[in-house]
Amino acid sequence: MNQIKAIIFDFDGLILDTERYEFEAWRSIYKAHGVQLNLSDWIPHVGAANEQFNVYAHLSERSGIPVTREEMRPRLLALMQEMLEDVPPLPGIEEYLSTAKRLDMRIGLASNSNLDWILPKLDHIGLTECFDTIVCRDDVSAPKPDPAVYLTSLQNLGVTAKQAFAVEDSPTGVQAAKNAGLFCVAVPRPMTKDLDYDHADMRLESLADMPLAKLLDAIPSP
Repeated sequence: MNQIKAIIFDFDGLILDTERYEFEAWRSIYKAHGVQLNLSDWIPHVGAANEQFNVYAHLSERSGIPVTREEMRPRLLALMQEMLEDVPPLPGIEEYLSTAKRLDMRIGLASNSNLDWILPKLDHIGLTECFDTIVCRDDVSAPKPDPAVYLTSLQNLGVTAKQAFAVEDSPTGVQAAKNAGLFCVAVPRPMTKDLDYDHADMRLESLADMPLAKLLDAIPSP
């Protein structure tokens, strides 16, 4: 019998389609600085933390205009808030959360983003209270693909890696989950679907394609 007791979700691109809108917001900011942000520059770094791809430094270098996080982040957040105003959770997310609750599973969120990015968006779509723990970049010493956010999530949830599984949309996130010893389901977005997900244990086009109960049956027992 399957011993899975917890599910841990990524946030950006998995719960909410922030990545597409973040790219559009940054593209608008780059344009205002007289330069173009190419999708080919952006895609390889989806799911990475700022120290892995410092977009502020990249914009400064491309435009020749010094840009700081302190100056630009409020502008980015305002643009994102406007773009995401009426954007619902991605397909299958609400069903997975409600089914997990019904099955008495513990639910975690593990993200490379900061809490000031995650919480307002979770609050806006009414999902904050669904999570038993939220572990983000603020809480750990190293970002994904380091397993720290997942190891901390497991500790907070009171389960072992064999008693949980992760759901991710980026190769960086999948690697972090695997580094923590978790079974990992990849659910790429259209923006990232051509990246390498060979290290994932399972790949779905959407969580709506497979109900949680069926997915649990497909996870091998330890």
